[in-house]
Amino acid sequence: MARRQTITYVSKPGKRVGKDSFYLATTADVVQFYLFDEPKEGVIASWSLIEQFDRTRLLGAGDKDTAKEWAKRLGLKNWGYVRM
Repeated sequence: MARRQTITYVSKPGKRVGKDSFYLATTADVVQFYLFDEPKEGVIASWSLIEQFDRTRLLGAGDKDTAKEWAKRLGLKNWGYVRM
C-alpha cells in the first residue's frame, strides 16, 4: 500500500527541503500519532490519535516549519514530531 503524500510549505527563500518527513505525535511516554487531513488556515481541523505508526494513514510534513504550522492549525498545545 502506498504511503500518503508529504507536504511542505516553503516559508523561507532558498530553503532546501530534505527527503525526510515529519509526523506529528504526542509527547507521552507511549507515543501516539495525530491522524488528520491537511488542516486549512483559519479553520480548527479535527484529528484523532492512532497507536501505530502507519505511513499509509499519516500525513507527513516535509519540514519542521510545516509540522509546526499544522500543530497550530489543529489547536495542539503539547506536541512533538517524529522524523523518518
